Amino acid sequence: MFKKLFFTMLGLLAPLSSALAAEPGGASLNPLGNIPGPQELYGRLLRFLLGFVGVGALVFFIIGGIILLMSQGNPEKVKTGKDTLVWAIIGLFVAFTSYIILRFVLEIIITPTS
Repeated sequence: MFKKLFFTMLGLLAPLSSALAAEPGGASLNPLGNIPGPQELYGRLLRFLLGFVGVGALVFFIIGGIILLMSQGNPEKVKTGKDTLVWAIIGLFVAFTSYIILRFVLEIIITPTS
């Protein structure tokens, strides 16, 4: 079901985005702006993806909290709520750790040696 919704939204947005990208004079707009190099592009992409990770973690924190509040003392639901919160924290930790490692590796690769 998720795939169907995703591809439907993608199919609806693709023609709209190309129509909005063209200026009246015929020139196209660059949605990324002026990017001086690949390091800036990678940085923007990583910050964009980390924004999604943060939103996803927030959603799972809310879901876990709701499950805990609605558990009414049921041990199985309490465990499910706690597991949801723990996995959201682990996911954030993994995402930010991978960001730090990737940033370090990209700085080593892209920085010119003198």
